[in-house]
Amino acid sequence: MPRLYSGKSYAKNAGFTLIELIIVIVLIGIISVTAASRLFGRSGFDAVLARDQAISIARQIQLVGMNSPVTPANPNSCLALQISTTEFGSENCASNSHSTRKLTFENDMVKFAFFDGANSHTSAAIYFDMLGRPSVVQHQQLQRICTASNCQVTITSRNGEQANLCINSEGFINDCTL
Repeated sequence: MPRLYSGKSYAKNAGFTLIELIIVIVLIGIISVTAASRLFGRSGFDAVLARDQAISIARQIQLVGMNSPVTPANPNSCLALQISTTEFGSENCASNSHSTRKLTFENDMVKFAFFDGANSHTSAAIYFDMLGRPSVVQHQQLQRICTASNCQVTITSRNGEQANLCINSEGFINDCTL
């Protein structure tokens, strides 16, 4: 029977249970994280997202290159990973059914810098041999690169944040955290 206090009845179990309070706190946390990401925008994630897209593009070009060997005397630029300060990806080749999308400064608002382990370059065309190892064409010969240390591509977003992509001598493409 409910107790009476000054004419009003109160149930013995009035109030919230611990489970109800925890559920409310979790829901408020989820809503606040969603609202915070909307308020702060995507600019904090641009470099990381572009890096993840660049890794995917580089791996696709690597797979195509492994299945289509490069002739050093007449290399097919459609099979190369083209890196410049404003572009990252393969050339748009109408005859290339394996063509992938490029990341560009115009569309994605990111810039690129390439370091081959010894020197910085404003542009490079990286080919992959049948084992997936990175090379460049010099004097009509394939020269292996990234042998002394990893090749690194630094991706800079419009707000100045940076993310790195690494290619090691055996062709492993990752986010430089290993």
